Formats: sequence, structure tokens, C-alpha cells
Amino acid sequence: MGVWNIAVDKDEELVEIFVTPSPIEADYLRLYLEDHEIPCFVRDLRVTPYPVHAKNMSEQRLYVPLRDVEKAKALIIQAMEDQEITLEGQFADEDAPVSNLNNS
Repeated sequence: MGVWNIAVDKDEELVEIFVTPSPIEADYLRLYLEDHEIPCFVRDLRVTPYPVHAKNMSEQRLYVPLRDVEKAKALIIQAMEDQEITLEGQFADEDAPVSNLNNS
């Protein structure tokens, strides 16, 4: 996982923007962001060979270039508001799951 389909400068800083226990959700978000011309890399932190989705045992972290952080977050929030996607993860700099953002 974590294939770059869009050119990124090798010196460009990557920023972690989203954390999810679901590899499916992480891959969907990667494709969604890449469809909007935002390069996205998924770091798979699974510590088990089994397909477990327990918190912290199968954590997936999404990274985008620093220049695209705000645009990527806005796209994810807009997709949630439009009910195009439902997420069980959370933004890396937030404590609340994304699904709770619309209820605040």
C-alpha cells in the first residue's frame, strides 16, 4: 500500500492527516484523494498477520504533502457531509472520530 500515482518532490514534507483501524477505509481515502489530484501515502502499522481491526493493532495512517493538508481535510469533511463516505477513523490532529464532527 502507498503507491504514488502523482509526482511528488522527494524533498517535500509529508504530513499525517488521518488515522483509521480499517485498511479498507484507508485505501478508499487514498483513492478518493488521488482522484482529486492529492498524492496520498498509507502507512500500514499492523502488528499481526491476522486481519484484525482492533484499535492500535491494525492502525493505518494517511499522509499527504504539506501543501495539500487543508485541501485534503476539506475534501474528507465535504464527502462526510454529502454522505458519500462514512468513516470510523479520525484526523491525526483531533481526538474525536470524524463521524462525531458533524454532531458537534
